[in-house]
Amino acid sequence: MNHLASMTLLLTALAAVPAAEPTFTELEALFRDQPMAARRHTGPLYWMHGDETQAQLERELDNVVEGHNGTFTAEPRPHRDWLGPGWYRDLDIALAYAKRSDLTMIIYDDYWWPSQMMGGRVPAKWGSKRLQSTELVIDGPRDIAEPGLGEENLVALIAGRVVEGDTIDADSLVDLTGALRDGVLHWQAPAGKWRLMRFFWRFNGNQGGQQRFISVDGASPDCVDWFLNTVYQPHYDRYKDDFGKTIVGYFYDEPETQGDWGSDLPKLIAERGLSLPRLLVGYRYKLAGEAQTAAFYTYLDCFAESWGRTMYGGMSRWCRAHGVVSMGHFMEHAGDLFSRGMSGGNMVQLQKYSDMGGMDLVVGQVHPGQRNMAFYQMPKLASSVSHVYHKADDIAFSETFGGYGQDLTYPEMKWLTDWQQVRGVNFMIPHSFNPRAPYDRDYPPYFANGGLEPRWPLYRVWADYTNRLSTMLTGGAHVAPVALLYIGQSVHVGRATRPEELTTALQDAQYDCDWLPYDAWEQDATLAASQIALHSERYRVLVVPPVEVIPYATLAKVRDFFAGGGVVVGYGFLPTRSATIGHDSAEITALREAIWGDARPSTAVCRTSAAGGRSYFLGAKPTPAELKAVLGGDAKVRPTLETVDGAVAPWLHVLHRRRAGRDVFLLCNQDHQATRTTSLRVTGDGEPELWDAMRGQATRPKFRRLDVGTVELDLTLEPSESTLLVFAPSRRDLRGTPGAGQPVPIVRQANPPAPAVDEQPHFPLADCSWVWFPESNAAQGAAVGPRYFRARLALPAERRVKAARFVLSADNEFTLYVNGAKVAERLGDGEAWRAPQTVDITKQLVAGANQLAIMAGNLPGTPPNPAGLIGRWKLEFEQGEPLTGAIDATWRAAATEQPGWTTAAYDDAGWAPAKVVAKHGDGPWGALDSSRRPFTLGSAKADPFEGRCELPADFDPAQSRVFLEVEDLAPEEAASVSLNGTYAGGFIGRPLRLEVTACAKPGANTVSILPFAPKSARLVLSKR
Repeated sequence: MNHLASMTLLLTALAAVPAAEPTFTELEALFRDQPMAARRHTGPLYWMHGDETQAQLERELDNVVEGHNGTFTAEPRPHRDWLGPGWYRDLDIALAYAKRSDLTMIIYDDYWWPSQMMGGRVPAKWGSKRLQSTELVIDGPRDIAEPGLGEENLVALIAGRVVEGDTIDADSLVDLTGALRDGVLHWQAPAGKWRLMRFFWRFNGNQGGQQRFISVDGASPDCVDWFLNTVYQPHYDRYKDDFGKTIVGYFYDEPETQGDWGSDLPKLIAERGLSLPRLLVGYRYKLAGEAQTAAFYTYLDCFAESWGRTMYGGMSRWCRAHGVVSMGHFMEHAGDLFSRGMSGGNMVQLQKYSDMGGMDLVVGQVHPGQRNMAFYQMPKLASSVSHVYHKADDIAFSETFGGYGQDLTYPEMKWLTDWQQVRGVNFMIPHSFNPRAPYDRDYPPYFANGGLEPRWPLYRVWADYTNRLSTMLTGGAHVAPVALLYIGQSVHVGRATRPEELTTALQDAQYDCDWLPYDAWEQDATLAASQIALHSERYRVLVVPPVEVIPYATLAKVRDFFAGGGVVVGYGFLPTRSATIGHDSAEITALREAIWGDARPSTAVCRTSAAGGRSYFLGAKPTPAELKAVLGGDAKVRPTLETVDGAVAPWLHVLHRRRAGRDVFLLCNQDHQATRTTSLRVTGDGEPELWDAMRGQATRPKFRRLDVGTVELDLTLEPSESTLLVFAPSRRDLRGTPGAGQPVPIVRQANPPAPAVDEQPHFPLADCSWVWFPESNAAQGAAVGPRYFRARLALPAERRVKAARFVLSADNEFTLYVNGAKVAERLGDGEAWRAPQTVDITKQLVAGANQLAIMAGNLPGTPPNPAGLIGRWKLEFEQGEPLTGAIDATWRAAATEQPGWTTAAYDDAGWAPAKVVAKHGDGPWGALDSSRRPFTLGSAKADPFEGRCELPADFDPAQSRVFLEVEDLAPEEAASVSLNGTYAGGFIGRPLRLEVTACAKPGANTVSILPFAPKSARLVLSKR
C-alpha cells in the first residue's frame, strides 16, 4: 500500500490544508495490519554519542524497526563531534539505514537539550538581550544640556512627568531620542517634576541552560538567521536530496526565552500601531492609574509574540521552504508554561508558530491514579495548539517516558498512552533507544537495553497499540462542545486561575474541550448563531476563565457570542481590568454586566439574550455534576456521550473525532484498579462497532436504537482498558463477542536459558587519589577541556596473565588506551564519574613494557567545576600473587594532544608529573562505589512460557475461532504471543485474551508467551 497522505508525518504536517482523507477501507487495513505507513505515529529518540561503531548504531536501528516504529529522531546525546565530520559520519549511517528500511528520520537541532544553546557554542553577539535603564529626575522649567546619555545599544530616551505616588503620567511621555547630539541631550523641560529615562540593552550572558550557556536571541532576526545558517543549513547542504523524503523534520527540545529585548520587538510594536515609549516605561517603571496594567501586559505580549514569530516562525518558514516540518516542545512542566524565561510567559504564543503542538512527559510527573494539576493536563495544552491553530491533521506529539526508569512497566505505559491519546496527543516519541545501553544511566528506560531488557518483546505490542489509536484519531475533524479561553499573559498582571482543574471537571463529566488563546478567539473564530466556528472546530460553549485582567476585544467578542445565542460560562471570579491600551476598567465592567449582570455563584442561569444566549457563573471549583446539570440540563448542550442513568463517571474519559466520514470515539477507563460497567447514550451516524486497538480487531456490540442518530449500549471496561467506538454507514458482518468454547490446555515446556549479563568483577578504589594536570587546584575548579596522561606498566616475561582489570573514573569523561589501542571510553555524561567503570585489558597487554594512556576531559559545568582522574589496575597471573597499581603522581601529564602520545614509542620526557588533588573519599567527590557501573537493568526477570497443545485434527479456521486465554499473569499483565513460530500479537492489561486463529493449525501447536509466564494457559475453540 502506498503511504497515505494522512498517515505520514511528512505529507500531513507539510500540507497547507489537511490532506485528503483515506477511504474507510484503506483506514481499516492500516488499523488491522500495521504496515510501515501506519507506524509513522511512533518515532523514538535515537541517541548518538560519537563513540559508537557502525555496527552498534545499526544494531540499535534494528531495534527501532523490530519495535514497529515508523520514524525516529536522530539526537546527539551529546555528540562528541556535533556538526563535525564525526556527527555527519554517524548521521550518514542512520540515514542510509532509514532509506533501506523505509523509515523516516527527524533531526534533533542542537548539541543536547536545551535547544538553541549549542552546548555553549553561541557567541555573545548572537545571545539573548536584557533591557536596562537609567534615570535622571529633573525639575522644570529649565533648559537641559545633559552629556553622557549616548549609548551604543540605545533603545530610546524618554521623559515623563512624575505625578502622585512617584508614578509617570502616560499622556506626558516625550520621546527625546532624536534630540541627542553626540551623546548630549538638548531639551527645554516644561514646568514640573520630570523623570528622564534612558533605555538600552545588554547581552544577557550565561543565563540559559541552568545558568551555564548563552541562549540564542530569538527576538532578533539576525540572531535567528545565524542559528539557522549554523545548524539547519549545513544539514540541508549535505542531504538536500533526502529532505522531504527520508528526512522529514527538525526537532527542538526545551528551548528557553532568556532576556526581554530583541530587534524585532520595536518593529512589531510599530506594526500594531502602539507607542514604544508607553510600553518601555510601563515595563521598566510605573505609569499612573490604569495605564500601567495595559502597558505592562502589552509589552509582555509583544515580546512573546516577537520571539515566537522570529525564532519559531523563522524555523518553521525555513523548514517548509526545504520540504520538512518544524516540531518540538518547551519546558511546560509545572509553572514553566508561564515562565517568562522558559516560554516567553505564554508557551502557546511561541508554539503556535511550529507545525504541531508538542509536550514532554518525564521523570515520573504523572502516574496512574494521580491527578497532580501541575502536570495532569499537559496533553490538552499540546493538542489545543494543533486544534485551534489548524495544524495539519491535528497532529500533536509527546516526547514520552524519559526518566521514568528501567522499571517502568508496560501497564503504566499503556495507561499513560491512553491519558495522552484521549486528550488529543496522537504522535508518540518514546525516550529512548540508546546504542550505549545498558552501559549508561542517562534518563532510562532504554526499551531494548542492549538485549538485556526482558520486557522488550512487549514494546511492539505497545507500539502497535498506540499506532492503531493514532491511525483512527489523526486527520478528519476533532469534535468538542466546549472552548475554554486560555489565560496566557493574564497570569502576569493580576489574579488568574489556571485551566487544569476546570478542564478535568469537564472531562469527568464527559465534555471534551480545547484551550482557546485570546488571539485565536479574536482573529480566527467566527460566530454563527449559537456556535463558534474555528477552522474545523465547532464549539457550543465558551468558558471565560477567572482572570482579573483581560483584553478588551476578547471580552467584547464574548458579549457578541452571548448576544447571538451562545452559551457563556464564568467561574470563580470575573474580569475587572483591561489589558488593552485605550480601554479602561469601566468598559470591562460594562461588558461583564452585559453578559452576566450582577452575577453571584450559582448553577442558575444569570442572563439570557434575545437570540437565546445563556450565561452562567459558577463557584471557584465547579464539580462534574454541576457542569453536567448546567450544560446538559439547563443549556441543553449534550456531552460527548452520556451515561444513561445520569450519574457522572469520572473514570471514563472520551475523545470524539470524525474520521473518513465516520464518528469515532475513544473511550478510556482511567481507573487502573477497577473494572467499570456503564450504560451509554451516544449520538453517531450509523451502526456502532467496537474496535480493539490492542488486538487490531472489530466486533459488533449489543445496542438499543433510540432514534435515527442515537443509540444506547452497555459497556464494561477492565482496569485501564480502552476501546474505539466506530460508527459504520451500515451493518456489517462482524464477529460478535465469542461465547464459551472448547478449552485445550497448553502444557508448559522447560524454560530456555536466560541471557548472560556481562557484569565484570570489581575492586575498590580505597587508597587511590584523584590527579589532574598541574595547572591549578583542580579540586576547586579547572579549565574546561581535555588533559592527557601516560604511564608505563612492566609485565614479567616469565608470568602468564590470567586476567587484567582497570577500574577508573574521570570527572567528567575519559578515553583509555593500552599500547596505542583504544580500549574504552565514556564521553558526554557529566555525572557518570559517580560510577567507576571496570575495563578488561587482558588482551591488550604484552610481556615486558606496556603503555597506558588516558585522555580525561572536563565538561562545562556549574562553577567551581572541579576535574579529576582516578583509577587502579589489578593483574592476576596463572601462578603467584597479583600485581596492582594506581594512577598517581608518577604518571606524566600534558595539556595538549601530541602525535603518537598513546604509544610506547612516544617520548614523554617533556611532560609534567600529574598533580595529586585529593584522596579518594575527600571532597569534592567523596567515596565512590566501585561496585557500581553505568549499567542500567530493571528489576524484572524474564520467565518465558513455552508450551505445546493439540488441536483437533478436524480443526478448520473457516468454521472455528481460536483464542489464547491465560490466568495469573505476573508481575505485569502483558504478553507478546507467538504461535507455531509466528507472531500472533499481544496485549497489555486485561482482558488476558487474544485471538490466534490465523496462526493455529490442526494437531500439534507450540505457544510462546513472553516475557512472563502465566500460571496457566489454554487455547479455546469457539464456533463462528
